[in-house]
Amino acid sequence: MHSVAMKKSSSIGFIAGILGAMCFGLIPVFSKPALALGLSPACILTYRFSLAAIMLGIFLAMRGTSLKLEKCYLPDMMLLTLCYCVSGGCLMLGYEYMSGGVTGVIHFTYPVFVLLILLVVYREKVKLSSVLAIIIAIAGIYCLGVLGGDEAFMPGANRAEGVVIVVISGLGYASYMVFINKCKVRKFDSLFLTFWILVFTALVFAAIAIGKGEFVLISDTETWLNFLALALLSTVVANVFVVYSVKVVGSTLASILSAMEPATSVVMCIILFDEALNLPIAIGIALIATAVGIVIARNHRKSVDAAGERVS
Repeated sequence: MHSVAMKKSSSIGFIAGILGAMCFGLIPVFSKPALALGLSPACILTYRFSLAAIMLGIFLAMRGTSLKLEKCYLPDMMLLTLCYCVSGGCLMLGYEYMSGGVTGVIHFTYPVFVLLILLVVYREKVKLSSVLAIIIAIAGIYCLGVLGGDEAFMPGANRAEGVVIVVISGLGYASYMVFINKCKVRKFDSLFLTFWILVFTALVFAAIAIGKGEFVLISDTETWLNFLALALLSTVVANVFVVYSVKVVGSTLASILSAMEPATSVVMCIILFDEALNLPIAIGIALIATAVGIVIARNHRKSVDAAGERVS
């Protein structure tokens, strides 16, 4: 019975990771129209995380959950907030340099960064397969960022700068996924943990937007609907699913399950925004997918075993 329960929990963790990734993949669908209106990334992210925190806070209050956060957990929360702000801010900024689909694919290098952090910080042994995955992923980024052609980039955009910014977003998200499973706050309920990360992140971007004079009050219905969808689907639902997945199946495997994120971004941006998909971009996507596949083969057994130990 215990083995069956473990297997069921692991399966739910897999499904949650995939659904969360698909919701994250919708970020460019809801945010690019706001960018086209001239709103800054900081302003958009202020609305995104503030609305998401309000939604989740109301739900938790209705459920009777206490929202009190003890001071001893603030350092962990600040660390997670920093990682999440770097990830969200750089990803949104990346949309000003290149297409949403390509931005999502480059951002998806974070499974490789997850592996690197675990190797460097937590002293896991380096395997040849891991080094091979990193090299292939870098080759994929090169195809996307250098060989992808003008179709993948905004007119006048600095390609190298754009690629570096989005890679940093991947590093930030990788750090978030690793630390959320290593910090003391891991014991918190996924909804409670997500709520406080959203609150602190909203405060950071609000301070940036107001400080730079970029905060704008929104009045049109279409933009509000986009922000509400961005907050609910691509923030609340996505984060809750991913946090649950990380806690059940581990950081490495959960990050790899997020392969649905760039796939969703690419497909939706091609359908809705008529974005280009040329041969170098396709090769870059294939190379990154190959690197992720190598990481899966290297870490699948270990991640499943670790999940079993956590459940037991």
